[in-house]
Amino acid sequence: MYKKYLKKIVFLAVLILPIVNAASTIFKSEFLNVPGGILLHEVSKNQYIHGIISNNKKILTIRKNDKFYLVYGIPYGIAGGPQSINISSLKSDKKISFIVKERVFKKQHITVSKKYTKPSDKNIARIIKERDIISSYRDTWSSNDPDMNFIYPVKGITTGIFGTERYYNGQKGRYHNGIDIAGNINDPIFAPSSGRIILTGDFFYNGKFVYIDHGKGLLSIFIHLNEITVKKGTYVNKGDVIGKIGVSGRSTGPHVHWSLTLNQNYIDPMVFLTINKNN
Repeated sequence: MYKKYLKKIVFLAVLILPIVNAASTIFKSEFLNVPGGILLHEVSKNQYIHGIISNNKKILTIRKNDKFYLVYGIPYGIAGGPQSINISSLKSDKKISFIVKERVFKKQHITVSKKYTKPSDKNIARIIKERDIISSYRDTWSSNDPDMNFIYPVKGITTGIFGTERYYNGQKGRYHNGIDIAGNINDPIFAPSSGRIILTGDFFYNGKFVYIDHGKGLLSIFIHLNEITVKKGTYVNKGDVIGKIGVSGRSTGPHVHWSLTLNQNYIDPMVFLTINKNN
């Protein structure tokens, strides 16, 4: 009789134990299935090896604890509620459905030089040219697996967060597509993860910047630098100095702005700064 009840108790315990979602063991739940966050979905080993495409874009795939996943960057402007993406791999198609959770973004008012809110015709032509140059690198893809255990690029205070609705001199601008970390002029900026430098420059809005390909469509750009210490085409390891903090471009004080894109969508860099280090 005792053994009979014991079996029942064990069986019930198994039923009520929480099911551990693989996604929550790798990424913090607050960044899963939200605008500017990620979708993590288990795939087969063959799909991992041969690659996955969605909407004509290659998708990051990773291997964790002998399992394989796609990591899809969810766009900022996506609506909450039921959503889906179509993926293709090994000549087969599949629809992945998921629920997008609501995410509330704050508003921020910033005062900048009028030349940035009302640029001259000459500067408008420059802005368009530079925007096209940056856009031409957005689809950069390399087959190496990225090191997703990112480190902070600057030792400082985070003064701007991802997704903020920004107003410049009272005029609504684009949402804040990265994070800002304050520091002192010429403080070092470190590569948060290894990768190849795909572009550097000095643009109207960005000021001096460094663009890094971490692998499989995961890209970082750092702007408003005072000095660039790397060259296009070189490889950097995590923790290498890539530049120095400045106020170049549309900047209101010494800081670095860091944007991160995945499958060409801007995502919150905090996704990879808060990853579970044990995975």
